Amino acid sequence: MNRFKEWANRPVIFWSLMIAIVTIVLPMLASWLNLSTLTKVIALYFLINGLFALAFGAVIKHQAWKLPVVLAQPLVFAVLSTALFGFVNDTYGYYLAFLYLVLTTFTYLNADALEPSLDELPVDGGYQDV
Repeated sequence: MNRFKEWANRPVIFWSLMIAIVTIVLPMLASWLNLSTLTKVIALYFLINGLFALAFGAVIKHQAWKLPVVLAQPLVFAVLSTALFGFVNDTYGYYLAFLYLVLTTFTYLNADALEPSLDELPVDGGYQDV
């Protein structure tokens, strides 16, 4: 049980599983449940995947992962869910993947690092009047 907890607490594994769930499993379930196109596009693709893209961009920045990780969710969505498995319609699947890329990139570029840079650290003894 301890090995499973150690394995599950790794951010890379957790976020890889989340990408698989959000970009493959949820569209597959929506396709199998015969949800209407409007429900799939608004609830699943815009809200859930869009919010996930925003959160994923912030996590990439906070975990100090490299910039190419930004491509993970859009590529998985475009290649697997849209092109290979066909869970998402081709007419809007690639546009949604581009939207996820834009959302993740904007969040990555605008997120603050958890640790302040050396320029933002206070001097010894705190700030003093000049």
